[in-house]
Amino acid sequence: MRVKARTLAGMMTGTTIMFLFGAVWQLLGIMGGRPSPAWLRISLVLAGLLIALWIAVVSKDVLRLSRAAPPPTVEEKAIGEQIGRRFGWVSGLEGAAIVAAIILLNVIHRPHAIAPAIALIVGLHFFPLAGVFSAPFYYFTGAVGSAIGIAGFLIPDVPLRLSFIGLAFGLLLWITSLVRLVQASFLINA
Repeated sequence: MRVKARTLAGMMTGTTIMFLFGAVWQLLGIMGGRPSPAWLRISLVLAGLLIALWIAVVSKDVLRLSRAAPPPTVEEKAIGEQIGRRFGWVSGLEGAAIVAAIILLNVIHRPHAIAPAIALIVGLHFFPLAGVFSAPFYYFTGAVGSAIGIAGFLIPDVPLRLSFIGLAFGLLLWITSLVRLVQASFLINA
């Protein structure tokens, strides 16, 4: 029960972060790109509210399990710290790559390539995270996210590029969040 509670807590933290970053990407797609139809904006708000509600419900169950679980053993703490360090390295490298890409693309006067570059970097960072968190679905997220970034470089119309990248990457992160929510729900009931 102890390992299950810690695993679930980590899953829900990651799911919440992905959901929030997905919302940021969606906002970029809606506000930074081409004008979007009202039905799309309304659908995204409703979908976001439903996902947020599901996250809240599952998080409540995880919190209940965490409170009932005995404290972690020394070995479990060591494993958790190792996972945390590996996650920190992956996230740190991702952040450094994003900052470097922004600086480089501004220096070479290609600021319109920043969004696809960030999408590519974020997509690539899911590959090592798949191993860190034993989450094979992250390979799919990484592949599709990288493809979205690459496709973004190929779209010459900047507003269309921002709409495509923002909406596609936001949707990808929300789908990944939903997959993790389903996995967490099954794990809670196991």
